[in-house]
Amino acid sequence: MQKMMTCLWLFSLSCTLIGCSNEEAILTVQNSEDTQVESIENTSEEEEAQEPTTEENTILVDVATELIANDLTPHPMQDIAKPNYLETIVDPSFGTIIRRISNARPGGVIKPMYSTIQAWNADETRMILYDQTNGVHQLLNGMTYEFIRNLDDVRPDDLEQLFWDFNDPDILYYLDAATNEFVKYLVSTGNKEVLVNLKEISNCTGSISMGNDVQMMSWDSDVIGFRCDNSETFSYRISTQELVSFNIDDINYTAAMPAPSGNLFYHNVSSYDASGNFKARLNKSKIEHSCLGRMVDGTDADFSVTFDAGPNGGCLGNIVAFNLNTGDCLPVISEDLGYDYPKTGTHISAVAHKNPGWIAASMIGFDGDGQSLLDQELVVARVEPGNVNVYRIGHHRADEDEFDYWGEPHAVISPTGTRVLFGSDWSGSEDGISVESYVVELPSFN
Repeated sequence: MQKMMTCLWLFSLSCTLIGCSNEEAILTVQNSEDTQVESIENTSEEEEAQEPTTEENTILVDVATELIANDLTPHPMQDIAKPNYLETIVDPSFGTIIRRISNARPGGVIKPMYSTIQAWNADETRMILYDQTNGVHQLLNGMTYEFIRNLDDVRPDDLEQLFWDFNDPDILYYLDAATNEFVKYLVSTGNKEVLVNLKEISNCTGSISMGNDVQMMSWDSDVIGFRCDNSETFSYRISTQELVSFNIDDINYTAAMPAPSGNLFYHNVSSYDASGNFKARLNKSKIEHSCLGRMVDGTDADFSVTFDAGPNGGCLGNIVAFNLNTGDCLPVISEDLGYDYPKTGTHISAVAHKNPGWIAASMIGFDGDGQSLLDQELVVARVEPGNVNVYRIGHHRADEDEFDYWGEPHAVISPTGTRVLFGSDWSGSEDGISVESYVVELPSFN
């Protein structure tokens, strides 16, 4: 009996101790990686902190692997034969690999849609080129570059207005040229879903457009910008079906375009908030070729070429990053950093959404012979306030002599920043025969 009473007493004591400890913390459990789970009291707070964000979709590849930063030494362009279809050459001036990925006929043009529009899908397994000769977009394998099919079942309002979803590699969006419907398109099946009719929702009695200098959707694939004639510009948020009219007097035939966050917008030389109200006047002299993207720290920015100083002075350069929150600028390539006056034919691509802060650019130049710094060159850059690095990666060998606009390179950076697509008629012995698409495969890609 005494032993039994002793056991009962010990059992009661142990239950009391366990009960007390439970008030402070639940027993910890280890997951497959042996990480400790916090107490139930903190569970809801942890879940909120771990909600998926666009940043979780980033892949921070060190694009600069084996590249030389801020090199200002001469690398004159050298003549080299155009590679055969799907074959490569090594750029004789920079040592990078350049692969030809299209096969147009003599006089034909197959090239990127535009520098501001992402050519690759979210996981880089598919990509799109534009066959200008036949007026159709081509779908390619994004890794092997083999032709899959023509996208002849879509009819975007403009050749540049095919937008890959930033997360789902099977989804494209476009504004239908005939119906004014914004359409979600499944590449694998060809299935189409009408998300909204932009003309109906805006009560526009004129024409609907997403131009002129069109940009991508917000980086969560939720916000678009468009305009009604030259009278009004809007944003539309797909998830909430929210339409916003912008307080802009001079539309200038240009739609307000969403920044990556979807909370800021760019129009002409100013930024606007999500309510359509003025946010900041960029220290930018006038409208130039530019691309919306993010700096390394996540700041929404307009990456632009500028040929004149801004209203407050400075901000002149081949690539200048403008903070859309403040309007202030961060020079990336400028005379103050040892470069020449900005090159003509500069186009910038800041759509490396898996690796924010990385951008690419192509410059044609005044001479167009590739003998001076940045002339006929392709570059990538990592843009972080206080730590900007530029890497020259090759000569594109493109000009406007035979093909005018279609001869421009219009470089496009891949989502991870490890490849750069461009078009070229290949200066040299084969100059002007056809415009083909090429990809610089940086060492970080392999």
